[in-house]
Formats: sequence, C-alpha cells, structure tokens
Amino acid sequence: MTDAITAMDGVVSAMNALAAAAGAPLPQIPNPAEPSAETSSFSELFNAALDRLDDGVASANAAARSFASGQQDIPLSDVMMSLEEANVALQTAATVRDKVLAAYTNIMNMPV
Repeated sequence: MTDAITAMDGVVSAMNALAAAAGAPLPQIPNPAEPSAETSSFSELFNAALDRLDDGVASANAAARSFASGQQDIPLSDVMMSLEEANVALQTAATVRDKVLAAYTNIMNMPV
C-alpha cells in the first residue's frame, strides 16, 4: 500500500514539475495525511449526500408539477433535464448502496 502511495506522490511531483515548466498555476492538492481543520464524519458526509439527492428529486418533481399545471415560464426541456438528472442521481445512489451491501456481505463471510 505504501508503494502505491509513494508512486502516486512521484506522479504528482512530476505533474507539478511539468506544470511549473509550462508556466501554468499549480493546483492545490490537499495532503490526506494531514488532518484538516474541517474534518467531517462519515455520517455527516452521508447525510449531506442524501440531502443533496433528496433536494434534486424534490426540485425535479416541483418543475414537473409546475409544467403539468400549465405554467408557461418553464420550458419542457428544462423539466426533462431536471427529471433525467434526478433519475441518474437515484440510479447512482442505488448502485452505491448495492456495492456497499456487497462489500459488507463479503466482509461478514470472511473467516476469522
């Protein structure tokens, strides 16, 4: 594992050297080994992601309802885009859930 981290550190250093040679501004990449002042727990991050998903679905539903009620200020293309974005977000959340459950099942089936 440390070999992979060392290799990635070498790649990042090489990329920084190339960017400096090209005169491009260097992006600020946080070091995961250093804890930041604003650390969040997994629970907080998970709840924030679910809130964003819920807000996206609610926004798409509101757009669809306003279009269906006959409001002329919202075009059909915007409604369809928001509904499709909500659909993709829900499919992604379901896929992540399935992967997490599969990983949990694999861990629980490991012999001790």
